Amino acid sequence: MAIAMQEKPSVCLIITMLGQFSIRYGETALKLERNNNTRAMQALQMLLYSGAQGLSRAVLMDRLYGRDERVTDPANNLKVTISNLRKRLAQAGLPGTTIQFSGGSYRWQSSLPTEVDVDCFYRQAEAALAETGPGREEALQRACALYAGDFLPHLQGEEWAVAVAVHCRELYGRCVRTLTDLLRTRGANAEVLTVATRAAALCPQEEWDALRIESLLALGHYQEAKAVYEETVTRLDETFGVKPSEQLVETLRKLEQVSPERAVSMEQLQTVLVEDAILHGAYYCPFPSFIDTYRAVGRMLERSGQSAYLMLCWLTDRQGRPWRTETAWPRPFPR
Repeated sequence: MAIAMQEKPSVCLIITMLGQFSIRYGETALKLERNNNTRAMQALQMLLYSGAQGLSRAVLMDRLYGRDERVTDPANNLKVTISNLRKRLAQAGLPGTTIQFSGGSYRWQSSLPTEVDVDCFYRQAEAALAETGPGREEALQRACALYAGDFLPHLQGEEWAVAVAVHCRELYGRCVRTLTDLLRTRGANAEVLTVATRAAALCPQEEWDALRIESLLALGHYQEAKAVYEETVTRLDETFGVKPSEQLVETLRKLEQVSPERAVSMEQLQTVLVEDAILHGAYYCPFPSFIDTYRAVGRMLERSGQSAYLMLCWLTDRQGRPWRTETAWPRPFPR
């Protein structure tokens, strides 16, 4: 991969691949094509990532045309693609910058110092995780700050990009876990919350939401912790159709163990219990809340001698597939 410069000169190429793709030359943002998904732009991104090692003709042909049955002569198509890319680079006015071919491989070549953000992240993260001295926490903070989102998110349909994205996420996750463990050891719960909140925004997953909730509980922000829990459970249900993990359920148990007297005053409790909407129609609640409601109602019915029935329904489309909130119905429901 391209090696980032330790000392930045006054003018260099800044390549961004985490969270988005961009090329900056000094203060100028370069736009080689309108769409970063074209074959030429995909080739450029592959070559920038591979750096001095380059990529063989066979690898480029496979990645660019391997799944396209319409391409009958991938070798010729690759030549055309690289030729177009070289023209784009020349038109951009980058001195001494082109795509070189030698030894059966293509390489990015530039006389300009080139800094690639994913290289910087790799180097800083690996050094931080290997650090054992007093500077470990600061090194981990820098590593976490360098991760700005998924690797080339617009190429998440490409296997090579997905593999790199997964590796970056895992490396970032290791840095977040190690850093938050260090912060919790010295009771820096506010800092843990900041790191976990950013991680949850960049890589939405239950682990970071559970960490946010635990940090909020440690800080005494009980209502905020409950709100984060409910948002997380709702997102899991509506986006993925799954129940919360045992880790998140355990976090809920910690939340429930908080003394009501410590958590809220009577005035706060009355405010929380009042619904903003008009009280009619069905009531939607997250899965864990449904379990609690069911058990409470069951005990009420047992005391009164009444019977209750539980009915489970699914909404599906005409092909029998589960219906999601983004699914468009063929026509409005009849009134």
